[in-house]
Amino acid sequence: ASTGMEFVWVAKLNCWVGKYEVTNGEYRKKDRSHDSKDFKGHSLNGDRQPVVHVNYDDAVAYAKWLTEKDRASGKLPAGYSYRLPTGDEWMTFAQCGDGRVYPWGDDWPPRSGQAGNYCGQETKALAGSRIPGYSDASIVTCDVEDSWKNPWGLYGVGGNVWECTSKAPGGAVDAWRGAAWGGNPQDFLRCSFRDACYASGRTYATGFRLLLNRQPVPKGETASG
Repeated sequence: ASTGMEFVWVAKLNCWVGKYEVTNGEYRKKDRSHDSKDFKGHSLNGDRQPVVHVNYDDAVAYAKWLTEKDRASGKLPAGYSYRLPTGDEWMTFAQCGDGRVYPWGDDWPPRSGQAGNYCGQETKALAGSRIPGYSDASIVTCDVEDSWKNPWGLYGVGGNVWECTSKAPGGAVDAWRGAAWGGNPQDFLRCSFRDACYASGRTYATGFRLLLNRQPVPKGETASG
């Protein structure tokens, strides 16, 4: 991608999945004025932190913009497009082929630093409930490279920021998936959990990840799906 975004081939889905959540630096290549702000004095705005304060429409518009930009520059062949994952696709790369309950596995609570950037003891209850006995290195969002890698080579699938998904190419918003750095009840951290309450909202914990798909764009739909 012209933004420098990296992708991992996922054979189960027959497409490439963003290695990381979209970062502030990548997002600002489209919208230079975007500000992910801070949370109680802790910055969320670093170039390698995941972009937040974006919603479903923002994510779809970004995928469309990147598709058109990379096609125009010859970096993306005709018929390829960037888009949001569907809920089913997100579940596939979150469970890594073994049906795991949580992105890190089946155990509760997770082992410190071995599950992702969640609300651990390091937050000192800055943003809600903490995971019992769990700690990681980040009070708020961390750089995407530090957000824990799952067995399929994808970072931050669980934790860091909620990731927006769509029901199907061209379909309506599905939900936010994967939980985030702020406090969430145990059930929210399950792979199967979908938070549809604020699907179109912009918060300090909402971001997204892109897929690179080599299927033709459905007739009448936008390039971002």
